[in-house]
Amino acid sequence: MTPKDIGATADICRSAYKIAWEDFCALPNLTPDEKASGPRQLRWYIHIMVEVGERDPAKIAKAAMGMLREYEQVLRSQARVENATHPAE
Repeated sequence: MTPKDIGATADICRSAYKIAWEDFCALPNLTPDEKASGPRQLRWYIHIMVEVGERDPAKIAKAAMGMLREYEQVLRSQARVENATHPAE
């Protein structure tokens, strides 16, 4: 990968993150954990999308937000199951 390619990839990541960050900030009812881990997860998901060859920042941002929301739903479902199987005494 040439320095020019690295710069272009970084620009795509920055643009996608900016779009995703605006969407993330607009999400209602985020828990403190979701607010704390969201930026790191968004960067990771964006990095993965760019690494596999996606180049459209809007498409990357939309996919990253979808992955983030899916991850949050899985965590919330796991918490519900754990609370149902291990009720507080």
